[in-house]
Amino acid sequence: MKKAITILVVASVVMLSALGIAYAAYPSLGSGYAVDSNFHGVNVPPGSDVVVTAYTTDMDVYQVTFIWKYPNEGIAFGPEVDSTAVAGDLYEGKAVNTFSSTHEVAVPGDWGVQALFQGPDGKTKESIDFVVSIKATSFFVIPVIPVLGTVGALAAMLLGLGIYVKRKK
Repeated sequence: MKKAITILVVASVVMLSALGIAYAAYPSLGSGYAVDSNFHGVNVPPGSDVVVTAYTTDMDVYQVTFIWKYPNEGIAFGPEVDSTAVAGDLYEGKAVNTFSSTHEVAVPGDWGVQALFQGPDGKTKESIDFVVSIKATSFFVIPVIPVLGTVGALAAMLLGLGIYVKRKK
């Protein structure tokens, strides 16, 4: 009986994970516009390349302008235009176009990237013409420990754990 329950729990977790992966391909496209990054929900090590991707089901969008902002709100990169729409799969029966921008980030802190979707019926926003929608994403660049480095920090933590365990005996 215990073995059957364990198998049932494992199978349920695998099925729910697969369902989560299937819906994670296009984040929150309910409005027809979405922005995501390859470090969504994960801390970014300094010096890493971050890829920000804009998704849309609006086939009138002919380009997306990306504005990368430092943690202090100053503009780091952009405005830069990506007019190469890459046709993707279907999302709820609608075709999805993707646009992307890639930059290396080195300054620690909470970064933000705005994506301005541009179509023929849009308005002027952020000094950019024909903006249909604006979406944003953010990510956090973690500082490194300058004296020890990552390996040194790990060694110090393990040494502390070893001393704690030895004193406990």
